[in-house]
Amino acid sequence: MYEATLKLKCARPETVKQSLEPDIRNDEIVQTEMNAEKDTLSIVIKSKKLNYLKAVINSYISLVSMLEEVEKIE
Repeated sequence: MYEATLKLKCARPETVKQSLEPDIRNDEIVQTEMNAEKDTLSIVIKSKKLNYLKAVINSYISLVSMLEEVEKIE
C-alpha cells in the first residue's frame, strides 16, 4: 500500500475540511483521513494503486488552493 501525507497551510483549515468531507469516498483502493489543526490541514491518503494516489493528491491540492482563493474574495 502506498501512502502520502499532505500538510497544507490554510487560513481556516476547519472550514476547508468541512467543505471537502462530503466528497471523501473511502473504498477498498483508497482511504483518506483529514485533520484540521491551528493553521494546517493534514490529509493522509493511502492507496493500493500508485496512479490513484497521485490523482487524489493532485485533486486535494487543487481543491484546497481553490477554496483558499474563494476565501480571499469573501
